[in-house]
Amino acid sequence: MNFEQQYGWVLILVLCGAIYGGFLDNGFHYDDEHSIQQNPHIRQLANIPDFFSDPGQFSVDAEKGMYRPLLLVSYALNFALGGFSVKGYHLFNLLLHALNACLVRWLAQRLSGDAWIGLVAGLLFAAHPLCTEPVNYISSRSDSLAALFCLLALGFFIQAEQEGQPRQRTWVRLCLVLGLLSKESAIALPVLLLLYDYLFLSRQQWGVLWKNSWRRHGPYWGLSAAYVLVLVFNGFLGRSLGKPARELGVQLATQLKALVYYPYLMLMPARLNVEHQFFAPPGWLGGGVLLSLVLVLSACWLLWRHRRQQDQALFLVLWALLALLPVMAMPLNVLVNERRLYLPCAAFCIGLAWLLRAGRFQRWGLVVALVVVCGLSSWRRSQVWADDLSLWTDAVEKAPLMPRPHLYLGNAYKDMALQGDRSLWVEAAKQYQLVGDLDPQGDLGLRGLNNQGSVLFVLGDRNRAEQVYQRALELNPRFEDALVNLGNIYFDKGREAGEPATRQSLLREALSYYQRALEVRPNHYEAHGNVGVVLQELGQYEEARAAYARALLIAPNDGKVLKNMGSLFAIVAQQVPPEQRRAYLLQAREYYYSALSFGNSQAREGLDQVERLLQAGP
Repeated sequence: MNFEQQYGWVLILVLCGAIYGGFLDNGFHYDDEHSIQQNPHIRQLANIPDFFSDPGQFSVDAEKGMYRPLLLVSYALNFALGGFSVKGYHLFNLLLHALNACLVRWLAQRLSGDAWIGLVAGLLFAAHPLCTEPVNYISSRSDSLAALFCLLALGFFIQAEQEGQPRQRTWVRLCLVLGLLSKESAIALPVLLLLYDYLFLSRQQWGVLWKNSWRRHGPYWGLSAAYVLVLVFNGFLGRSLGKPARELGVQLATQLKALVYYPYLMLMPARLNVEHQFFAPPGWLGGGVLLSLVLVLSACWLLWRHRRQQDQALFLVLWALLALLPVMAMPLNVLVNERRLYLPCAAFCIGLAWLLRAGRFQRWGLVVALVVVCGLSSWRRSQVWADDLSLWTDAVEKAPLMPRPHLYLGNAYKDMALQGDRSLWVEAAKQYQLVGDLDPQGDLGLRGLNNQGSVLFVLGDRNRAEQVYQRALELNPRFEDALVNLGNIYFDKGREAGEPATRQSLLREALSYYQRALEVRPNHYEAHGNVGVVLQELGQYEEARAAYARALLIAPNDGKVLKNMGSLFAIVAQQVPPEQRRAYLLQAREYYYSALSFGNSQAREGLDQVERLLQAGP
């Protein structure tokens, strides 16, 4: 057994650990909030059967539902083992990437028959900077999980058909099903298997391919058809197609343009970004779409024409295209992103290793240099994923004309300002203003407008804040965040009102805004928490406790709601019979302690008061 075969797996695992092992404390980001941090469905292992029938389990917000049950199972296992400790989630992603790198090595060796090509491909994939997003961004796990089963399926298919091991077909079918249950993009796998059959098994003879197609491929197409039917019956496919992010023509033109941009990212991964400065073209004749189409078709035609001599190159290029095909057809919010290139990057790394071998460049010095450069780039890129401030500051620097980075950078400044640095409110307001300027009629601009009102509200300009919220509701009367914020304004007015009748009227008005927000989004935890505050002010303590409990079911780590629940128990403790008072005070103390542990310093005063009452006795 040579060096590549004996130590290859170890080298790949050590490389992955060296690059990513120091970043297990990187934070949650972006979609992690609604799909993990606020998602109550993943907190009970007993909910796992529901993951396979209800796409709404994917998120706290049913409108953001996805049918990715196996992904949710992985989240539920993470939560069962470590709660919200981010290390466990990142460790899972890191181990998944390391396993995929080993599979790239195994598959490259099977495709080429060369252990050197296999090892080099695995090392390049382990270190490639394009893989930093699927490793560091927890929600990108869907891409790496689906890639795992696609790589396994292709390897088992080669064993089953090329080496005469028909029992391996069962493993191919299982991997196909598991890939589909991880992410919809695995739907391209049956086409990839058919392509491999045509190029290498059927010797590029259509008659031979057709003769063996049902025996070799019928079950895979049948399973894919069954999967599509599941998406139809559970409503996911209809909802996805019913609310596209953009028209199909614009989507296809944009993704054709992306087909030239993506290879550039794989070859030159120097300016990676969570959101690239990439725009939808004005039409099929502008924005480089026609040039991209000509380049892609020319490359495919040349490879096809010389397919007998360049069958491996053709297979790897079409592998990358097929992996991108599902996201090209489905209009998504972000035009291009790096995680979509995770599986195509595997094909790229196999092709690069093959080229190094074919060009007699297989000296270990060159390979080591490439792996070191890629590894250092991945290590530096992982530093950017440390927290929201570093991630979105980097995004704004590289893509200043994209509204989303400004919105999330403003949110990062807002969160830091809420922790005590009030000077950052001005920085947050600047970012929100830029969002409105860049996307005045879009959803992101609407959210920027709403957040701009929140800054004005905190800075004490309540009248201007109310005007901003009302303007947001004129653009979208069902915008739940603006409804909640208007409720906050009426709540403040009510607490300041001296006349009881006016106070009651304003508090009821605030309550109506919160309830309207909950009609739009039943799992809006801030709205539930604010309902609790109003009901507490109105003296409806039991109803307030139920509202707080619903908020904590969605966001159990919210220090503000925990503090409010503690205050509620402290108030009620003064109104119950003496023999019940201690039990309520102990409950109040527990909630105050929890609020402090999650960063709410305002709970200290309430906790001190409760401690004094407990020491005083009945």
